[in-house]
Amino acid sequence: MKALLVARKTLLELVREWQLLLLVVAIPVAFLWITELGYGSPLLVTHPLLVAGGEGSKELLAEIAAEVYADGRPVFQLEPAAGPAAADEALKAQEATALLTVTSGQGVTIKGDALSMNFYRAGIILEEMLNRRADRLAGRPETVRLEARPLAGSGPRSLFDVYAPGMIVFALLLTIPQVAMLVARESRWRTLHRLRLTPLRAWELLGGVGLAQTAIGVVLVALVLGSALALGFQNHGSFGLALVVGLAINLSAIGWGLVVGCFVENDGQAINVGSTVTMLQVFLSGSFYQMPSPTLFRLGGHAIELFDVFPATHGFLALQQVLCYGAGWRDVAFRLAATVLLSLLTLVLGVALFGRLRMREGR
Repeated sequence: MKALLVARKTLLELVREWQLLLLVVAIPVAFLWITELGYGSPLLVTHPLLVAGGEGSKELLAEIAAEVYADGRPVFQLEPAAGPAAADEALKAQEATALLTVTSGQGVTIKGDALSMNFYRAGIILEEMLNRRADRLAGRPETVRLEARPLAGSGPRSLFDVYAPGMIVFALLLTIPQVAMLVARESRWRTLHRLRLTPLRAWELLGGVGLAQTAIGVVLVALVLGSALALGFQNHGSFGLALVVGLAINLSAIGWGLVVGCFVENDGQAINVGSTVTMLQVFLSGSFYQMPSPTLFRLGGHAIELFDVFPATHGFLALQQVLCYGAGWRDVAFRLAATVLLSLLTLVLGVALFGRLRMREGR
């Protein structure tokens, strides 16, 4: 009952400071919108190719036009070039990926912007196709051929789909400075002294704060995922399972907030130190981009890397597998268990430190 009263008190304080609560909610949504603007292009692009001098090479052009991705989408869209000047303008404006010039001897020249990632990808595919064709015409047998096929029936269609689960992790970890600020205030305002007279145990106080933050965590997961869907995110998994993973990550955020709250003296320190802890975990967990991390050992067939010490790392991988690839409970059991275990350890550490360093101050 006392924990519920503390949870009610905490939520009322957050509502009174609606600016901070709005900031915690608005920042991940804003980052999500920016991510969609920057990474909304599809992963598998159909590259527009301008063709010049293609007379007498219909077989080659037909072979290029017939190239498809594993999901059946065409790799190239061939268009006749209006002329050298017009082709150069199209390449500069990135209206075309490359200019393909076929000479009378069936030689091929590929021209494009060397700094364009689309030209780099298209050039690799074209080079592989042309080498294959040259070997076939010369009568050389094909020894090795690599074919890329998706491991799952569904998958991300754009970079935005890949990065959207990381925004959920980011939103949940943003509650670290909020928790740190709330628990530090209890000591600074001498609230702990009054609460100790009830008497109130450390776990009851922190349990109430945790319940309030859990409610906020549910709202954050629903809000960020709903915003991602509104922006075009292709969800292939279970919202319920994603919510469970999110709540597991939220436990670690509460724990880290308690740890930070034990070592700060005012709201400014709580926000600054808490934000630093948040961003370190966001980057090292791979939520924003994949971080290179050495493999330490293997456990149950899973490679355990250096940054797997953070619950957010396992949580992000589980969320990505669920939302982007439609993974079920069994598929993410290891990552979910690791997230829950590491989050509980972080929470226990936070409660122990708070009980030793802060609750004694309230006596």
